Amino acid sequence: MPKVVREDIDALNAVFNIAIEKDEYEPIFKKELAKLKDRGAIKGFRKGKTPLPFLKKMYGKSILSEVITDMLHKELSELVKGQEVSYMGQPIPSLDQAPVNFDYDNMTDYNFKFDLGKAPEFDLKGVDMNTSYDYYKVSVSDEKVEERLESARKQLGERVESTEPIADEDMVHFSAVELDGDAPKADGWKTTFPILVNRIAEGATKDAIKGKQKGDKLRFNIFELEEGTSREFVKKYLLNFTQADIDEGTETGEMYEGTIESVTRQAPAELTQDFFDKIFGAGEVYNLEEAKARIAQSLGGAQQGQADSLLYRDLRDRLLDLNRPQMPLPDEFIKRWLQVSHEDKAGSILADFDNFADGMRWTLITNKLQKQYELDVTEEDVRQMAYNRVAGYFGGYYDPKMLEPVVQRMLQDPESLNGLAGDVLADKLFFKLKENVGLNNIFVSEEELKAKYDAVMAQEEAKSKLAQGAPVADEEE
Repeated sequence: MPKVVREDIDALNAVFNIAIEKDEYEPIFKKELAKLKDRGAIKGFRKGKTPLPFLKKMYGKSILSEVITDMLHKELSELVKGQEVSYMGQPIPSLDQAPVNFDYDNMTDYNFKFDLGKAPEFDLKGVDMNTSYDYYKVSVSDEKVEERLESARKQLGERVESTEPIADEDMVHFSAVELDGDAPKADGWKTTFPILVNRIAEGATKDAIKGKQKGDKLRFNIFELEEGTSREFVKKYLLNFTQADIDEGTETGEMYEGTIESVTRQAPAELTQDFFDKIFGAGEVYNLEEAKARIAQSLGGAQQGQADSLLYRDLRDRLLDLNRPQMPLPDEFIKRWLQVSHEDKAGSILADFDNFADGMRWTLITNKLQKQYELDVTEEDVRQMAYNRVAGYFGGYYDPKMLEPVVQRMLQDPESLNGLAGDVLADKLFFKLKENVGLNNIFVSEEELKAKYDAVMAQEEAKSKLAQGAPVADEEE
């Protein structure tokens, strides 16, 4: 086993001295060299007959380098996992690490020095009932509750015949005859059809039908009567052409005179227990007051996602502000680590280093909270998150049989699986935090909440663009 000595430079920095002795790596080197000899033929030699000195001369340095590097990586990995201290980033060679010469002819002991940053120890502040956070709730107006209730009543109501003047949501049943000039055409086409008034194209016909009643007559171009329909649609559904009529090329004139045979109107459902059960579930609501309260709760809850997003950002910002003074980081080590391990992104990250450092602090805070609350992620949690995610792609439609193939593909992709598990854990942590801090409920209108949410999202997007080195558009643009 390599010999390891940890030297704590200060509270945030440590150095690992790792010694790998010749007696440890030489047998492995010889074994790897022998494998190469047995693996295949080298030009000029029969298979398995390549002299070891020749192989050593050709491949000795690279094999020795691989053996030492592999032993070193394994040791570093075990060290980081096995220590009682939490570390930041990954070990990087010390600045005074001497160059390594992998000399297979003069094998000797190797000594390596690695720097590693240590995570700060801290007692978390701001997660208690004495610390309050603003939580926005939508205040739903009585008018919106009434609108939703009336919409539900119409949805479950029945159409009944109306004798009142025709209005937008009425359905008019016509019997119509083809015209020849100003008179019905001899042997002209006759048809009957219903049409919703709000489907009639804007113009003289729609204006003329308003206020009419059963028995009144109206002249119109039947092919222009309904908004956004084709001639084929009109022939099939208004003129009632059969398929044989269409195949034979039957045609008709455009102008018709229609007689209003009847007018039907959607009558709101009565506020009975049957209605309440259909809307809210059996036995959930028993009277009008309870129904309105449930509707108000539902309307307010529709924006809960935005309210939770605002609360999450407030929690993150406040917890960072409260705990940053007691969470110093090994900044110089982290900057060196970024340049070594994230060379392509180091420049843009270092340009916004304070935000990057806060991201590391937030990870330390969430890790501490996850342990404190004993949060874990189950297979069922991840599967449910995947179903919810896919269902969202279909506008909330949730048919498990249809979604199952897509969900399976997500769960079989390691990157997607890790992302889902991380989202599950983040959700669990947020709702646990929500239970353990004081909430200062602030009632706002739906419009006010959206404005606050949009403003925060715009700030987040601007920060993201800056972090990526992208220009931020001026508001005038």
